[in-house]
Amino acid sequence: MNRTRLYDLRLSRLPGVVGLCADDVTRIANIVNSAQQRLIYAKEASDEGWNGTWAEMAFTNVSQTNPFLTCPRGVARLEYVDMCNRPVPVQNQFYEYLRFGNGRLPKICPRTAWPMQVYSRNTVPTFVDLTTPPQYIRAYMTDPSDEKKSVLVQGLDANGMAVYSQSVMGRVEGEFISLTTPFITTLNTYSSITGLQKDVTVAPVKIYQVDPTSGAEILLVTMEASETTAWYRRYYFNPVPCNCCGTGPTTPVTVTAMAKLDFVPVQCDTDYCLIQNQEAIIEECASVRYSEMDTPGAKQMSQERHMQAIRLLNGELTHFYGKNEPAVSFAPWGNARLECQRIGTLI
Repeated sequence: MNRTRLYDLRLSRLPGVVGLCADDVTRIANIVNSAQQRLIYAKEASDEGWNGTWAEMAFTNVSQTNPFLTCPRGVARLEYVDMCNRPVPVQNQFYEYLRFGNGRLPKICPRTAWPMQVYSRNTVPTFVDLTTPPQYIRAYMTDPSDEKKSVLVQGLDANGMAVYSQSVMGRVEGEFISLTTPFITTLNTYSSITGLQKDVTVAPVKIYQVDPTSGAEILLVTMEASETTAWYRRYYFNPVPCNCCGTGPTTPVTVTAMAKLDFVPVQCDTDYCLIQNQEAIIEECASVRYSEMDTPGAKQMSQERHMQAIRLLNGELTHFYGKNEPAVSFAPWGNARLECQRIGTLI
């Protein structure tokens, strides 16, 4: 089994299909990214998605004193969660607002009064929130080649007002800082962070909060080299069990989850594609090309190539996971065949 990279697509028949040169990395990456997004968000995709678009992950930072989990980059949502070797339901943001429901949690009541569940919260720009605001924000580059690259910090100041500044682009919401050795610190203090942006860098950039009085630092987020905006899914666990597997209120519990992966653009030859079916990507790239043509029959050709890509992805699922082995088996009459029970027949 091979893992599809942008390099593999450049060496395939893809450039000839879409009319590009094989060494035109930027344009090939652009059409591959468009094709992957269309396939990931296609209505034909199941709840779990195509092969390669989900992964089992383990987290060790959820405890009673910190019942929140912020997913890393590349995770669209958590599909299924297992905590302390028990499956836990995952509820969306509308669940707590259902009429005649329990309302929004947490509530001032014993934790044992509620069944263990996971609730979706808003997307956030940092893995942890600011502690005892206001705080300065400090950025560390991890490679000298990123000197002078820009980071945009957006948020509310000590008075709860949005921070604005002037740049070459005019008035912007937030404050630009330029990476330098050993670090760079914002001029303003922040009571909350609403957004983080940066240039494409050679290496990851670490963002810290800095206490104005003590100078103590706490890591907020590490942005990957190709990551330009920080935006992550957050979940709330209620209740977090105590003394599970020998843990206490401040000790993290074991959380494993099946995560639906999100689209991450490919930029260079060594980047992996989220969609692993090379032929499906080629067919969808052809569909993208036809969809941009203003000629008779182009839209129909685009739809036909798209359906061919969907067929290839469905075939890939059958190839790797089988067609006759469902995850849930319901046999009310044991090994008896249903047709022998006169179900759906006229007597």
